[in-house]
Amino acid sequence: MTAEILDHSILNEQTVILSSGLTFLVLPVFMILYRATRETYPGFGLWIAAFVLNGVGSTLLGSQFYIPTWVSLWLGNILILSFPLFMCVGLMVFLERKISWRLFGASIVLYAALQFYLLLLPNTVAARSIVFSVFAIGYMAAFGWGVYRYLPKLLGKPDRLTLTVVAIKISIPTLRILNFGLEGAYESPLLFRDVDNFLILMMVMSSVAMAIAVLSMNAQRLERDLRLASEQLVEKTDQLEALNEELARRANTDFLTGLSNRRHFDELFKAAWDKTFDPDKPLSLLVIDVDCFKDYKSTLGYVAGETCLQRVAHLLLDYQHFRDCPKARLGSEEFVVLLRDPLGVALSKAEKLVQTVQHIAIPHPSSDIAPAVTISVGVATRRPEDDNRSRLLSRADRALNIAKDTGHNRALAA
Repeated sequence: MTAEILDHSILNEQTVILSSGLTFLVLPVFMILYRATRETYPGFGLWIAAFVLNGVGSTLLGSQFYIPTWVSLWLGNILILSFPLFMCVGLMVFLERKISWRLFGASIVLYAALQFYLLLLPNTVAARSIVFSVFAIGYMAAFGWGVYRYLPKLLGKPDRLTLTVVAIKISIPTLRILNFGLEGAYESPLLFRDVDNFLILMMVMSSVAMAIAVLSMNAQRLERDLRLASEQLVEKTDQLEALNEELARRANTDFLTGLSNRRHFDELFKAAWDKTFDPDKPLSLLVIDVDCFKDYKSTLGYVAGETCLQRVAHLLLDYQHFRDCPKARLGSEEFVVLLRDPLGVALSKAEKLVQTVQHIAIPHPSSDIAPAVTISVGVATRRPEDDNRSRLLSRADRALNIAKDTGHNRALAA
């Protein structure tokens, strides 16, 4: 009677199962090719193994008329159930979650024992199919929970495609169980068998969709990792640029005063000289020296001397007439300011600076000039005969020496 039903079924069960076996053996080939051309993550190999085991199991189950029953029905069913089992284990590895090997191992042993027991009893096709469906639903439910609960943490978003496929994978064996429960309500065994074969075919199709889903999960994780790597690279690049800027700033800055150092000032002086080499574009230098600074340090100490220089430097930085001008510390107590002003304007600014320094009244107990710190300033403006920067700097330095020799606390022009 069974053979007659199979012969007249629209969907022959053996044909469906053998076709599924071929399908599951072909899918790993595409997955292996994918793995050879893309980066894959731990767990992907277990998914490939799941499809291979399913293919071998389906082939054995579909060959039950040609091989021993225990090999076909028992081992074949175990290998087929290994598909959702390995999919679930592979997902845990993919998600970097702890795997309960004892639970999975005990479940497959229990399934093998139940199938072997049912195989010894007569007329247990429905029971064996129901047991298979229950275990398959359990594994896929665990797979679905992992996709729902943990995968968004890894990908940064929910994977609706995989969740949909899992829902289908769970619904089909559930419908098979219901179909077996309604077997007596069918008018013809042929119709019941056709429905069951159709559900088996749907299980195969859903497994193809599962292959697409796991490829999608891997691609999404790769995309996320590339995006994170790109963001980290941008962040590292920004940090490196900021570090380079900081190193450049430190390399160009006098560590004590915060002004430009001599090397950086030479670069700024050269750039300004080349840019403004025009009689209509004046360029002036102010060379500044703190009066009697050696006596100041001898009396008040090295630390007080540094503090004095810092206060003078901060005055140069904050002085309204010098805000957009290059300023530097040339030596111990010597500073320089570069102005784009004619000689008269530059000298006027220098005189106001001399008055301002005396006005802030930094005490100088060992000075013969004044009770507070004073400065002397030499001023020079570029002339047509100044064919290089050194000439201008020398004239400003000469004016400074004259200012110091004639009483200090003043600004003179060369």
